Amino acid sequence: MAQMDGKDSIYLYYCRNAAKPGALDQQPGVVLEAVPCSGRIDPRYLLKAFEGGAKAVCILACPKGECKSMEGNLRAVTRVQAAQELLAEAGLKPDALKIILLSDSTDSALNEAVEDIHKFLDEVIA
Repeated sequence: MAQMDGKDSIYLYYCRNAAKPGALDQQPGVVLEAVPCSGRIDPRYLLKAFEGGAKAVCILACPKGECKSMEGNLRAVTRVQAAQELLAEAGLKPDALKIILLSDSTDSALNEAVEDIHKFLDEVIA
């Protein structure tokens, strides 16, 4: 996982199978971190990002039914929901944590997901 190196950063974790390096554009204040599978992201890491000062965290995962680790993307959805509940209990905004599953494995689906990520970033930054 990326080292937490600044307040107000936004962390984008993405499955290596969902987006290849270079497919996501680097933006100021956004830390990109490739993970072997979105299902391997533990809610503790997500909460640690917020504890380290992250303004928001986003996860990009494989499409449903296309995870190379069986159901890692579905586990990631469950883990994000658990982390959102913990954020709410701590008085933080649960909508500052989002997971986006690709609709399919095409380039156009990745482009749509990138647009969704940009919308999320715009909402968080505003």
